[in-house]
Amino acid sequence: MPFTIQRADSVDSEEIALLVRRSITELCEEDHQNDPKTLKLWLENKTAANVEAWIVSAGCFLVAVDHNRRILGAAFASSDGHIFLNYVLPEMRFVLVSKMLMRTFEVCFAERGLKRFSLTGTKTAARFFRSLGYRETGDVEKCFGLAFPMFTKALC
Repeated sequence: MPFTIQRADSVDSEEIALLVRRSITELCEEDHQNDPKTLKLWLENKTAANVEAWIVSAGCFLVAVDHNRRILGAAFASSDGHIFLNYVLPEMRFVLVSKMLMRTFEVCFAERGLKRFSLTGTKTAARFFRSLGYRETGDVEKCFGLAFPMFTKALC
């Protein structure tokens, strides 16, 4: 595999914030519709300082890193199994980065005894999450002027 999954380090906060911002801007057009106001709201908290706070929190922040230490993808989940972020560099879409980040969360949380995961998704990623066995709950989380569908998955 051309990348590894590991815990994020706060020294990488700037690179991760840039990755998340690029991913939202370039890959999530179905959600933000290239509306400047919506994009501004969505990107506002995607700063290096906030990423660093998420990394040092009680949650789990993972990154996919290639052999040159370039970060290809980033994902963040709370300790109770709610996944908040899963973003990749636009050029890394469809090369298993997001899938491996999700699988790593699932293994980690299953080892902790969690029986169910939840996540806040985007319209853009809905098909991807369904392909991993996540089901839409019918609930939505409203933020950044958008409505994000909620998903859940039971572990066997």
